Amino acid sequence: MRYMGEIANREVVLIQYYNVLFHLIFRIGLDEYKKNILINRIDSGEVLLMKDIYIWCEQHQIPVDMKFIYRKDFSVTANLWNSYSFLRFHLEVKKKRR
Repeated sequence: MRYMGEIANREVVLIQYYNVLFHLIFRIGLDEYKKNILINRIDSGEVLLMKDIYIWCEQHQIPVDMKFIYRKDFSVTANLWNSYSFLRFHLEVKKKRR
């Protein structure tokens, strides 16, 4: 579900939501509390949608990068639907930034 790595005083946490990878970048020493809160919410089984993860990152000023990946363990139909959902969400995010 998540991968943690360190890059120059920053810690990258990877969250996978179906076919979408969220790369969250936390500042070491400054964002530890925020990171622990999010990880505890996910580990407790709380259902977070793409929009919830993105809004949480925006509200807590955590840089986030999203990437769609094709998963071979999903059917073609599921991959197409997830791709459509991701693209629609991504366009909505771009519109809000303008």
